[in-house]
Amino acid sequence: MDAYLVIAGLITVAVITPGPNNFIVLERAHFGGWRAAAPAIMGIVAGTQLLLLVIWLGVGALITQDPRLQVLLTFAGAGYLCWLGLQVIWRSFATTREGRAPTRVAFTSFGGMVLFQFLNPKSWVLVLTATAAVSGGLSASADLAALALVFLVVPGGCLMLWAFMGMGLTRFLAEPRRKQWFDRLMGGLLVVSAIMLFV
Repeated sequence: MDAYLVIAGLITVAVITPGPNNFIVLERAHFGGWRAAAPAIMGIVAGTQLLLLVIWLGVGALITQDPRLQVLLTFAGAGYLCWLGLQVIWRSFATTREGRAPTRVAFTSFGGMVLFQFLNPKSWVLVLTATAAVSGGLSASADLAALALVFLVVPGGCLMLWAFMGMGLTRFLAEPRRKQWFDRLMGGLLVVSAIMLFV
């Protein structure tokens, strides 16, 4: 049980602190409220669950042992984040020119966020660390079920907090100029997150 408490604490710190998933949820919640943020949150949680299953079945070991696959994963994840960030920045400039923003940023849907968890090295490291820490503590199926529960509850709760923060910004960002700068900041943070994948 101690191992699961430590893992839950590690996951909480990793998920509550700013990162690409959080920025996407924050931006989606601000742009379209809970209705826009919920698919992204569910995609992140579902993607993490699938990643946990893939790693538990041993596929993760193949990727972590091949440096070429690790580099490919990093480049794919960074490219995805850059694309999302540039879309958000483009939207802020489109708002400036046309007086309104396009309705959504592509690839932040449920499916896009599931896919991103497989391209996000931070997700791989977190799930690999968690599985290594608890394997052998209970039966294999009990360990997997307990980890799946932790990866459901902790990230889901933390991402909902980010969504509520995004919705809370709505009044402050009602003024169009503030909204434009907010979008540029969020886009820039996604691009910086992409760069950080290489650090």
